[in-house]
Amino acid sequence: MKIDDAIIDKVLNNKASAEDAKAVSEWLATEEGHDYLSKRIDREVSSLTENEVEDWVPHVIPEEKMQQRFLQQITLRRRVNSYRRWWAAAVLIPFIFLCGSVWFLADKVGLFSETEYAELVVPCGEQMRVVLQDGTIVQLNSDTRLKYPKKFGIFNRTVELWGEGYFEVAKEKNRPFVVDLGDINVKVTGTKFNVKAYTAESNLWVTLDEGGVLLKDVRGKEYPLLPGESAEYNRRSGACQISRPENMEQISSWRSKGLNFYLTPLKEIVKVLERQYDVHFIIPDSALLDNRFTLSTNKVNVIDVLNDLEAVSHISFDETEEGVFRITEKE
Repeated sequence: MKIDDAIIDKVLNNKASAEDAKAVSEWLATEEGHDYLSKRIDREVSSLTENEVEDWVPHVIPEEKMQQRFLQQITLRRRVNSYRRWWAAAVLIPFIFLCGSVWFLADKVGLFSETEYAELVVPCGEQMRVVLQDGTIVQLNSDTRLKYPKKFGIFNRTVELWGEGYFEVAKEKNRPFVVDLGDINVKVTGTKFNVKAYTAESNLWVTLDEGGVLLKDVRGKEYPLLPGESAEYNRRSGACQISRPENMEQISSWRSKGLNFYLTPLKEIVKVLERQYDVHFIIPDSALLDNRFTLSTNKVNVIDVLNDLEAVSHISFDETEEGVFRITEKE
């Protein structure tokens, strides 16, 4: 039996008769009533703003005490005799409804439960594309780790990244998306950007293609980026330099398996090749590492890439065993 919505509204607003309150209470106890109440709570909670929630909870919530208080209130209600329970139904149902809303909201933001996380690890020589629960698309480069909650909060979306990834963030104005890089956070509401933050490197880079991002370091200093700008942050010194690269496509060319180097030191090229192709290089003469080279290639085989590099440089690559190459200067 479906109760008319108008009667339910009267009961919830404490304007119904005792008979109507009793009928609604009995119906809400049924499976059909539970389903209705759950959907109504969803609608009510989804319409809340962050400011309204802060008005409810202006301080740190003592989770255990709140939980005990709710349970005590429920236990006390059960002790009321039958006549008094129905007489007071018009008053209790709004209270129960409010408690249900708070419990639902608490579950959404994780007040009473620990947040569960998932983790993706992309090994050297591979790439991965993932779609998060909010519709955000992340393409992960080789040797990269992404940690994200299985359930985002209702007012924030935060993930952690070690390595390199390209983000196409689903637009949600009231629920910012944050990429936690340890030393610095990247905050956005809907945009496309590339992040390069390998733990073995002292510098990290954030390059914006579309939209807007705000970088914030551990000291609270903020760096806004506009489309076409790139930020280079040094973990040791805390210095951040913002520039406008001439070739934006070069920065995220790894997404199409392409490689673009412009006057790049050999030591940096070697790092990229080892991650991209899961190979290793032996360099007896360390002086070669400072030599700079320019190369643009879409070759997918590491041998073909090394042949191209040999053709534009004075170095050679000899494979000593499978996946291991010795770098020497040409005679």
